[in-house]
Amino acid sequence: MFRIERLLVVLMLAALLFVSCSPAALSPALPVASAPAAAVSTATAAAVAAPTATTPASIPPTPELPPVDQVTMSKETLDFTSQALAGNLLSDPAARKIVVLLPPGYATSEKRYPVVYVLHYYTGDSYSLVWDFKTAFDKAHKAGEVRDMIMVFPDASNKLGGSWYLDSPTTGGYETYIVRELVDYIDSQFRTIPQSDSRGITGCSMGGDGAAHLALKHPDIFSVAAPVSGPYDWANPESEKEDAKLFTRIPKDVIDFATLPFMVQIYISRAAAAAPNPDNPPFYLDMPFLISGDAAQSVPKVWEKMGAVDPVHDAMRYAKQTQRLRAIMLYHGGSDDMVPKEWARRYDQLLTDLGIEHNYVEVENGGHCTLDYQPVLKFMSDHLTLETPAN
Repeated sequence: MFRIERLLVVLMLAALLFVSCSPAALSPALPVASAPAAAVSTATAAAVAAPTATTPASIPPTPELPPVDQVTMSKETLDFTSQALAGNLLSDPAARKIVVLLPPGYATSEKRYPVVYVLHYYTGDSYSLVWDFKTAFDKAHKAGEVRDMIMVFPDASNKLGGSWYLDSPTTGGYETYIVRELVDYIDSQFRTIPQSDSRGITGCSMGGDGAAHLALKHPDIFSVAAPVSGPYDWANPESEKEDAKLFTRIPKDVIDFATLPFMVQIYISRAAAAAPNPDNPPFYLDMPFLISGDAAQSVPKVWEKMGAVDPVHDAMRYAKQTQRLRAIMLYHGGSDDMVPKEWARRYDQLLTDLGIEHNYVEVENGGHCTLDYQPVLKFMSDHLTLETPAN
């Protein structure tokens, strides 16, 4: 019996030694292989943490996503002091905030980019259209429909609600501030393509007027223009007569001005830019309306001055010169309740009659400045050149 028990013990020890020396026993339990943390998406991370019967033992790494600045525009806000705005009679500041949107990947590249200047509407400022244009760019860029560009948003606000992007001793030299000072400054601070063929301008309402005015007057600075929701025609007898009914008093000061009907404020601000009068405080302008008896009447001489620098007259002067813009697009809402589509159609017809090549795009249900700006950015992308000029 002893011999049999001893033999059984030997056999049991041999079996235990065999099991302990097997590869499975010698190797510790290995976790499922996973990708580096930076490259694993939320869904992949969940799969790694709780593999199922169909999950492979090793999940291939998820392709790394581009850094944030390579998939969306980044924003910078600059402090800029304009000599052209200094000393204006309204005492508005010469120091302005300028918003700049930089294209995806700007921070990690050495490329140069075309630039689009975006002009805000009446009562707006440099921040007013930033979100709309950034959202439009990000969508169109993700879809591969627009190329990289820099966007610049100037501040053209003042005590009367807006400058109309004109030079005036009353409001300041807003045209010079944008066309000369700001363009030079942006070209010196960012990797732009510093030539007119790579520089465009757009804007809405007052900014649409400004975009048309500055582009038609300065085709040596801008080559592509896409005004949006612009009124264009300021020598409009129908508007003068109808809106004169809203003018019931001459404002005493800026606080009183702010209580006037909105359209009256617009006309007074336009007169400050187009019909300045340094000898007529407190607004230093010639009023577009005067009270006569119980009613107001328009002042023809003032309206002539307001019309002389509008996009209609800009187009007439532009048609007589030789230098041309690369492309023009008028963009308007068919349901615009501020500037009727008929006004935009008249301007479209005027450009056609003058032989000025352009596109007219009317959005059937579009309102006043409540439009999708992707078509504007696509137009810029299609017509601005990405080529850096040879040295």
